[in-house]
Amino acid sequence: RGGTPDAVCVFAKLKSSKRETQTLLVRQFRPPMERETIELPAGLIDKGETAEQAALRELKEETGYTGYNAKATPCSMALSPGLSNETVVLVTVDVNLDEYEEDERGGEDKVVPEQELEGSEFITVIKVPLNKMRESLDSLNSSGYKIFAGLYMFALGLELNEAE
Repeated sequence: RGGTPDAVCVFAKLKSSKRETQTLLVRQFRPPMERETIELPAGLIDKGETAEQAALRELKEETGYTGYNAKATPCSMALSPGLSNETVVLVTVDVNLDEYEEDERGGEDKVVPEQELEGSEFITVIKVPLNKMRESLDSLNSSGYKIFAGLYMFALGLELNEAE
């Protein structure tokens, strides 16, 4: 198989001069789970694409946001080694929220980026403050959504880092 990953997970850092740093999560129905899950934007790496190129493409397709400064982790990780041999690499991407107009009343984006979903995809984009990601995931879990394990562990890692 080699060390080439099959897919990317995209950790988008939404930076703004007016708001705290946020990130993007996606909510989508997963038939094996028989419910909607909460995940990072993700997708397969196309032939001839780098992980960074795939991450920027997937971010645009799934969320509508345009990213820059994509950096892939050097480690290709197993997603579910007990069930499949699929591997993934995490790619961090910056998004400049100042490029999107804000609604003066609520601080939300006036211009919601348009997703470029494939016909079989139904994805809802969720923006959460980076410093409240685990809290947001706990709330979503309490609402009946299944949280992707890697995402929850990532959120715990961020929280533990902040505690030190």
